[in-house]
Amino acid sequence: MQKTRCIKKADLFVLNRKHCDKSRNAEQNLTKEENKFQTIAEEMDGVAFLSGKNSVLSYVSPAAEKMFGFIPDEMTGESLTGFLEEEKEIPETLAAINETYLNHRPSQILELRFRRKNGSMFWGEVHVTYSGNHGHHGRIVGVLHDITIRKRMEATMLFHNNILGKVDTCSIEELLQAILDKAKIYTESSVGFCCFLSNDLSENSLKILSESMSTLEGSSVEKKELIPLNQMEFFTEALRVQKTVIHNEYDTRGNQNEHNKNHGGLFRRTLVVPIITNDMITAIVGVGGKYSAYDDDDERIVNNLAGLANDIVIRKRTEQSGKNMAASLIQAQKMALLGKVVQRIGTRYSHLLDIIYDNVKTVLEEPPLHKSLAKNLKNILETASISSDMMSQLLAFARSGPVMPIIIDLNIWVEGMLLRLKKHLSEHISLVWIPDTQRTRLKMDPSQIDQLLAALFFNAKDAIGCIGQITIETRRVYIDHDDCEADHPCKVPGNYVLLSVTDNGIGIDKNDLPHIFEPFFTTKNDGDRVALGLGLSVAYGIAKQNHGTIDCQSELGKGSTINVYLRRYTGKDYWCEEENPPTALHLKETILLVEDEPDILNLYQRMLKKGGYAVLAVNTPDKAITMARKYKGEIDLLLTDIVLEEVNGCDLSKNLLDLCPNLKTLFMSFYQHDMIAPQGMFDDGVGFIQKPFLMNELTLKVHNLLNVEAVH
Repeated sequence: MQKTRCIKKADLFVLNRKHCDKSRNAEQNLTKEENKFQTIAEEMDGVAFLSGKNSVLSYVSPAAEKMFGFIPDEMTGESLTGFLEEEKEIPETLAAINETYLNHRPSQILELRFRRKNGSMFWGEVHVTYSGNHGHHGRIVGVLHDITIRKRMEATMLFHNNILGKVDTCSIEELLQAILDKAKIYTESSVGFCCFLSNDLSENSLKILSESMSTLEGSSVEKKELIPLNQMEFFTEALRVQKTVIHNEYDTRGNQNEHNKNHGGLFRRTLVVPIITNDMITAIVGVGGKYSAYDDDDERIVNNLAGLANDIVIRKRTEQSGKNMAASLIQAQKMALLGKVVQRIGTRYSHLLDIIYDNVKTVLEEPPLHKSLAKNLKNILETASISSDMMSQLLAFARSGPVMPIIIDLNIWVEGMLLRLKKHLSEHISLVWIPDTQRTRLKMDPSQIDQLLAALFFNAKDAIGCIGQITIETRRVYIDHDDCEADHPCKVPGNYVLLSVTDNGIGIDKNDLPHIFEPFFTTKNDGDRVALGLGLSVAYGIAKQNHGTIDCQSELGKGSTINVYLRRYTGKDYWCEEENPPTALHLKETILLVEDEPDILNLYQRMLKKGGYAVLAVNTPDKAITMARKYKGEIDLLLTDIVLEEVNGCDLSKNLLDLCPNLKTLFMSFYQHDMIAPQGMFDDGVGFIQKPFLMNELTLKVHNLLNVEAVH
């Protein structure tokens, strides 16, 4: 049996002393390590810390004050999880730190969101590892780095790709709102906002606010109340400094109304980034209402997102401009084709009406006729006349050559029509006239201005109904190349006179807008009277015929504005040569007849011969000039259609004056005309007759023109 060894007190003293020495040495070594760690930690960019179980901090490096806003003493003794942004991250973080502490795990890396002393949030990357022996002196050594910029860059790249993937399926408003929502989140603001000016810098700018407004503390502010964020001041200041404008000190709204008194701090801070194109501020993108001051990181974020927003706006506007251009081209081709069809059919139909009209009139002039037969024949004449009027309107839409232009001032001409137009208005519809203060000269057929203004006026009157206002305005405008490229209705740069007719009536549905200038298109049906839908098509034809354009802006329930752009005349007065009318008359005058339709040419030739005139009948302007050169006698009068295929009637008359200085001219056309030569603008010896006409009407016009100085 082994004998138990007795431990003497001296032995216990020696053992206890050795143990104390060992512990003392361990503590000294630990202190040295801590001092060495603190020295290293104070030189690190990140925040170094020591903690035990449950992440209670025993040491925090001085860098914490810069990262968190807390001095180290304020954090020491607190749990690291107490500084997390999201409570749901606390259990997972505690579990990771305790596992590292208890199981002496190697280094773990955690990405967490932390809250600063001022309430702002940042992303942190935490490296934690166990340090020490297996005894109670072990601890957690950790290093925390601010990775907010990296995380934001990663999120921004992902967001960029996501937004660009939705460009084709989402509207420009939806895309901008998503960008502003992200700017608001990234900068911890209460609101994001932007304003993009339109291409022509008009008032129709694009204004968008971030979607969620519920984060406004203690506020139930609606979007419509937040739109006026001193937009003009932002633009003005951004243009002045040509860089980002940051206000961290005062209420940028600047209004002292009751709403601001209740919510004066909501937008105390703002950050506004201007988008500059060709030294011009074209847009602003900003955020407001952050709890803490905006800094350089916030500026980088908003700048990045502002660039994305600008790229999207440019892309979407370019796509829309391309679509509009393609739609305009298709519509122009459609209208041109329709015009050719109408011209071919309408011209032939008008010629047939001429023949019917002439034959029926001839029968009526051969009595005796039975009363019922005479009545039926007169009904045929009346119907033919109505049909002729309708065809005249169609041909006004279809014709492309000039009619009978003179130099007129649009203001003077419109003022002369106002009294006639007012007679058609009830007492509940007012007419406002806003003329340009400068001269608005045009080279245009006066009767076409009458038709144009009447068509626009009655269209506005019908749109109003009972109570409302019609505004007629003229204005001189200059359209440059940039305007043409920016989807302006005028595609040719130059000086124009704008005739604008506005009503506050029912407006036009956006689906109907592309069709309103088409013949017979109408949305009106007043009881038994069905509108023909020719008014605006006539206006379209007149505008195109005079190298102008017509455009309609309308919104259902808010009225319409029809703008007609006509080329402004900047030259000298038209047709200023002097003529000496013949002093003597021949016994049998010679008439040069120019008409491109064979049937009509033969009909008018028979009429003139019956009237006792010698007729030289040709069907083209070239043949007319050749005939005038070869003819040995004197040609007294030119009877020509105004619109011919090769050369218009006005130019033909001027060319023939070189060959026949005493030549007089009688123009004829299917267009409806009133008096054509006001105040001596045309030389003596010029007259006009409206197609279709009877033989006695033609011979009377010719006789008067050859025997007096002028027929008006």
